[in-house]
Amino acid sequence: RILFFTLLLTLGGSSCTDIVMEGIEIDYPQSNAQLSVDAIASDIGAAGEVISYQISVTSDSDIASCIVQSNNSGQNGSGYNVDSPDFDDPFADHIFGTIKKGIRSFKVQYDYIIPDDIRRSRLTFTIISETGKTSVEKTIEVVPSINTYTDQKIYAKDKIFYDAFASVDGTVYPDIKTNFSTLSEENVAVQEKIDLVFYYDQESKQSVLAAPASSRVDLELNIENNTLFKRLPNPADIDISQVSPASLLALTADASIATEGRSQLTGLSVGDAIGFLTDLNALHSLKTGILIITGMHPTSIARYEGVSFVLECDIIVQN
Repeated sequence: RILFFTLLLTLGGSSCTDIVMEGIEIDYPQSNAQLSVDAIASDIGAAGEVISYQISVTSDSDIASCIVQSNNSGQNGSGYNVDSPDFDDPFADHIFGTIKKGIRSFKVQYDYIIPDDIRRSRLTFTIISETGKTSVEKTIEVVPSINTYTDQKIYAKDKIFYDAFASVDGTVYPDIKTNFSTLSEENVAVQEKIDLVFYYDQESKQSVLAAPASSRVDLELNIENNTLFKRLPNPADIDISQVSPASLLALTADASIATEGRSQLTGLSVGDAIGFLTDLNALHSLKTGILIITGMHPTSIARYEGVSFVLECDIIVQN
């Protein structure tokens, strides 16, 4: 794929840039050219992701320029993508958007690579033809990137001896109450990270996913985060390998986890897809995630005597 650098329209640039700027700044009348700009997939993404647009233009007169401006310059590689046979290459100059003589219609692809440390970006697509100028604005919403942890195993013996998980770095902490409840700087650092615990209620014969702050568990920790959980509908339709930063939000948005989520879920079963939202006051605060249960069965593990239970799962969470 060939990507050309995006046009950066900044004052005080080279002489060639000055010429383009002069063309943009002229008070043109409204062009009769028909300009449409549509996101090819989504206009929501995370830093480093490519947001692609289809630019379609039809004009009764020759088109002089197709120019893209942004309030946040895209990462290196942003620009017109003319490698696909599904799109045209009408450009005499790909950098400045100059169109070859005699062209009155085209369809091109523009790729914008989201830069770091922004929340949104506004793109302005401008066509200059012999009759004037017309523009379309698009806004890209930037969401957090995601971390994916596959083939996780979280163990439990009962309501006293069980593991905990921290979604900020994908770490399973064994026997959390025994190993990390004593007050120390190292233990507090672990307590700040923990989002969820898994235990087995032998009385009810149920596996339970709970927040450290849940009233169902007594961890005796100094810091106990109150993660919220809610089962998601149609779990079989969720392929964790295909979840993007934008689709993670889409999958969890309708669940209203913040208002309807609970600090524990009982009766877990293989195939469940559980949306979760981390504690506002947590180190990894207000991050949305999905936990998919891939296995759950009795087992044995050295740190717990006798029969234990294991929750096998894949987890994806905002960074």
